[in-house]
Amino acid sequence: MAKSLTIPKKSNERKIKDGIVVDTYEADFETQAGTMTAQLLRHDGAVCIAATHNNQDFYIVDQFRFGIEEIMTEFPAGKIDEGETPLEAAHRELAEEIGYAAQTIVPLGKVYSSPAYIDEVIYLYYATDLSFVGQNLDEHEELNIYTLTVDEINDQIMNGSIDDSKSLAMAYRLENYLKNI
Repeated sequence: MAKSLTIPKKSNERKIKDGIVVDTYEADFETQAGTMTAQLLRHDGAVCIAATHNNQDFYIVDQFRFGIEEIMTEFPAGKIDEGETPLEAAHRELAEEIGYAAQTIVPLGKVYSSPAYIDEVIYLYYATDLSFVGQNLDEHEELNIYTLTVDEINDQIMNGSIDDSKSLAMAYRLENYLKNI
């Protein structure tokens, strides 16, 4: 039988550094083994969108990601701006990245990017009933936009072409959602 875990009591959280995307904090935690100090990264969150016209072909983007200095293949995604709800961010990112507005957006859940160190939560959305509104990329953002079927997405996951965690989670949630509509 699994033993019961307790949540350590947090105290003395303090900001160490303001960042452009994340802020760095330290906090003390009282564990069963004693007090420890942990470094915590705070992030406003992000959204990831599976957008389609026909429930078969989904928009995918290739873009350079500064954190790993590589071009990634992924579902359209972006950070939640201050004061924005996740749903508002999904609408904004959809228009910015692929140039479409969605009449229908369905939440597919959320995932945490790396919960050992950062509190970033990524909200997953399915978007349909799309109408073209024109792309409005952020400064320094360059994208290659195209569509893939769910089978093609899964093939790219299996061959390692799609390997970021949010897109892997999205593909799983999307495939299960499509089975039930």
